[in-house]
Amino acid sequence: MSLNVINLDHNIYAVDVFDQGVPGRTSCYVIVAGTVALIETGPSPGVDHLTDAFKQLGISPEQVKHIIVTHVHLDHAGGAGIMARKLPEAKVYVHPKGARHLIDPSRLVAGAKAVYGEHFDGFFGEVLPVTEKRIRTPEDGAKLDLGDGRSLNFIYAPGHARHHLVLHDPSSRGVFSGDALGVRFSALSEFLGHDFILPSTPPTDFKPDLYVETLKRISKLGIENIFFTHFGKAVGAGAVISRNIEMAGVFEAVGRRVLASGGRPEDIKEELWKIVMIELEKYNITDREHPALEFLAFEIELNAAGIAYFLKKQ
Repeated sequence: MSLNVINLDHNIYAVDVFDQGVPGRTSCYVIVAGTVALIETGPSPGVDHLTDAFKQLGISPEQVKHIIVTHVHLDHAGGAGIMARKLPEAKVYVHPKGARHLIDPSRLVAGAKAVYGEHFDGFFGEVLPVTEKRIRTPEDGAKLDLGDGRSLNFIYAPGHARHHLVLHDPSSRGVFSGDALGVRFSALSEFLGHDFILPSTPPTDFKPDLYVETLKRISKLGIENIFFTHFGKAVGAGAVISRNIEMAGVFEAVGRRVLASGGRPEDIKEELWKIVMIELEKYNITDREHPALEFLAFEIELNAAGIAYFLKKQ
């Protein structure tokens, strides 16, 4: 089995789809039970890694009955249209508020092009629609029976995005969290020897009260494992959730203080960097260009923009 397919036990396999052409950025997950489920598709350029993973696992396209996306941001669901064509027996599950964007992704594409400009094609490729008859929009709390005694529970999880859901998997005592429980920085976590996680607070949907409410709701599930889309598995869900709640409050407070003093989103970004670097200095990381900080600059910039957007709307 190749290095980009990792057996996580409980018949769960993580697949690195080399988002933006690099490893350690985006995980998709395959669950093998009586039927096969794919959780997240990643962006379109990574779908070949998914089809290769199915071949390595001895799974035919017809065995995959479920494609589930936690939300419709293109780094999570941009490949849904292509994968739906490759997996002809699969239904595509999405939050009701995200369904229209899978059926017609033009607004998502236009928004992403405005942000990424000339990098869009390389990052996201062709974004194909999903035919409406293939789409399912589960209710909050609905159960998906995978067969062989395995099921997943859909939980609405607003805060990061209003069209976000997470998947509770009682069999693994885990959740597939999308971005609702923040971002796990893989390279930095390996360097530190423990999971390093920050909230994910991008524009335009971030709402701190809903974000914290979602975290508290998930904390009541009695889970141990978190399967992050960005990136990989973390053990010790209680500590992860507590940190997210704390840091979300810190981020919002920083934004309020900066904007009240006449600052800009750029100033919020600098303040967030200071908070992170104070924590990392304990591990002798003093340079923002340290190789273990890959992806951190991008996330901090997005987080600062999201906090500023939310506060200015208020």
